Amino acid sequence: MSLWNHITHIREVNYEFKSCWYVVGIMLIMGPILIMGVWIAGLVPDTANVSPSESMTTVLAEKTQAEIGSMLQIFGVIAMFTGLYFLARSLKSDNAVSNQFAEIGGLLLLLVVPIWVVFMGSWTEAIQAAEDFGNDVGTTILASSTMFEAGGVLLIVGLFLLGISLTILKKYKGVIGALFIIASVCAFTDVIFDIEAVAIIGWMGMFLMTLITGILTTLQKENQKEDIPNRGVEEIPEA
Repeated sequence: MSLWNHITHIREVNYEFKSCWYVVGIMLIMGPILIMGVWIAGLVPDTANVSPSESMTTVLAEKTQAEIGSMLQIFGVIAMFTGLYFLARSLKSDNAVSNQFAEIGGLLLLLVVPIWVVFMGSWTEAIQAAEDFGNDVGTTILASSTMFEAGGVLLIVGLFLLGISLTILKKYKGVIGALFIIASVCAFTDVIFDIEAVAIIGWMGMFLMTLITGILTTLQKENQKEDIPNRGVEEIPEA
């Protein structure tokens, strides 16, 4: 391979590397915005702390709003957790402990995708079933879908392990990893003791830190990006 062709190949690899990071960053930004933004903006009916039958009545009363909100949240789940999975995969290093935490955390986060897609999409299916077969069938779907809320435990543990890996490697100076750990512990505490203040810190904190990580990932200019072409030139054998 000539010197020029080798340099051109290295530049193409560097470009693809940067593009990959931009895609992951955008996914980490769009995911939390779609999931939490829809909820904060009131684009989904409020069915918290009500029975499945009451939830079905509320959802049918705001049918269009519920369907739009449900679909947006589905796309948000896919973007956010797939982005976190690829972020975890990018943390491979010479540290075996960090690699194990990142690998396990990434797999747990990826498992959240099918579980929460079913959970977030239950409104759409319930509406269709209620219109075709009656409210009782739609209510049964909503009642059954509540079991998928348990997927939140996978999210908590996955982000906790990812936070440990980020902290060990001192990515983003270790701050992001530490905040992921704190938010995960708060969310787990809420699962056990149902404390509203802790719940806000934990759940909102995890989504907020994911958003911040996405922004940093998109804007970052790591030294390794600049090192790729340099290493390639250094490794070119003499003619």
